Amino acid sequence: MILLVIRNEAEADQMFAWASRFAEGSHSLLEVLVAMDGPSRGEVSVIEPKEAWVQRMREGLPEWASLSWCRSNERLSLLLEYLNKNEIELLVVGKHDAKNRENPDNLLSRSLFGEATCPVLALRTGEGIPDSLEVLVPCSGGRHSRRALKLAYGFAADRVTALFITVDADEVSHLVGDLFLRKAIEKAELNSEKIRRKVVLSGNVREGIRQEVEEGNYGLVIVGAGGQGRLRRKLFGIVPDRFVKAEKGLAVGVLRTSKPAGHRFREWLRARIALTVPQLKREDRIALMQEIEGKAHWNFDFAALMVMATLIASLGLLANSVAVVIGAMLVAPLMMPLIGSGLALVQGNWPLWTRSIRAVALGFLAALFIGLVTGLLARWTGMTMTSELLARGKPTLLDLGIAFVSGVAASYCLARPKLSGALAGVAIAAALVPPIATVGISAGLGQYSNATGAALLFGTNVVTVILGAAVNFWFAGLRGHGVGGEWRRRIVIVLMLACVGCAVPLTLYLLESLKN
Repeated sequence: MILLVIRNEAEADQMFAWASRFAEGSHSLLEVLVAMDGPSRGEVSVIEPKEAWVQRMREGLPEWASLSWCRSNERLSLLLEYLNKNEIELLVVGKHDAKNRENPDNLLSRSLFGEATCPVLALRTGEGIPDSLEVLVPCSGGRHSRRALKLAYGFAADRVTALFITVDADEVSHLVGDLFLRKAIEKAELNSEKIRRKVVLSGNVREGIRQEVEEGNYGLVIVGAGGQGRLRRKLFGIVPDRFVKAEKGLAVGVLRTSKPAGHRFREWLRARIALTVPQLKREDRIALMQEIEGKAHWNFDFAALMVMATLIASLGLLANSVAVVIGAMLVAPLMMPLIGSGLALVQGNWPLWTRSIRAVALGFLAALFIGLVTGLLARWTGMTMTSELLARGKPTLLDLGIAFVSGVAASYCLARPKLSGALAGVAIAAALVPPIATVGISAGLGQYSNATGAALLFGTNVVTVILGAAVNFWFAGLRGHGVGGEWRRRIVIVLMLACVGCAVPLTLYLLESLKN
């Protein structure tokens, strides 16, 4: 069964026309589900709706199609529940408008495209129903583009053009591209003789598709969601507006296949977490973002606190005073940008990530400079290493665990205002500024081995606090909408490798301390 979700009257006619073609081509039943935003929670129902346009649509349905509807401000949960209860071979939904992300209809389509486990086609319709049934399918050879080929082949078998974009490297590039298309069509188990193959030699995939759209007479363009990398996020900007807004406008769709078992397990895990771990409410998220945005960047206040915290820590370390060092931990502002970095990783918030990391880097350099100057002055006056300095030069694997839990605890307390009083204790446990001061002082005193150990302690704290904050925010439901996936994955991998790299010498230090 093909399920068509209609969000409003404006898209009803065009969406139904295309979904009908898909259903007829695949010899499937068509279920039209009108899901409207409303103040009351409802259920998917077949009762008569009050809207006249919905009634007219129901009266005009063919025998192989049916209509149901719901009105709710919780449409997403209702539709996901409906999808889980029924075997859906394809979900068709209108595209979301990137310029108006907070619109309820746009939130619904974006969420369905990301969360539904069945195949999903996000479709942008033109001003009218195109007369042409010519279909263009850019192919990358992946499962998403193969599914797009099958969908197009079902209702327009002899009108499908498979497109491959490749660089004009030499005289055989065109032949290589054609061979690639043949293999892709064969993998889709389709008749390669019926599908037209087109190879465009271009160094830019978007421009290659645009060129073919302008030269051809297509009524629909379908691209596989995963086959074009970043292209899928820019797809709806490929086709010039004059084609979409014409009297018989071109339709453009992004199709992704059903999610693999691994994705479905992650969705199941997220659902279980949401039931057991309190999820942050909207107002709490707003307050959290305001708090972090205000304190997780480098400014005069941040710099002043960093300088004062480092001076207090340096003097306390040289005086061998635990109480003074603890006071420096409470003054230090480094915890906030580290928590902000963890939040940025979970949300895919690149601007927040850069501001937070910049604050951490500048804070580290400022503290290191002050610590180094203090160490040189201490050496000039004849002072020597103290037990407080030596203690931070031999970190162990236990410090890694302490820093990770501190990151979790700090982000947990910050996200829940009622627990903000516990942040002071977390700041003491994390111990961010004293290790930097120890690096500078030890280097100034010529104790480079101790400086290396303290630098390892600080690096361990930074990496594990960020990871701990990210884990807590993920469990609390602060997850992005799929943006920034590439850089997030890379940074997480780097942080994990850094964590493993730190664990090796920390383990050696721990074994050495146990022997002694």
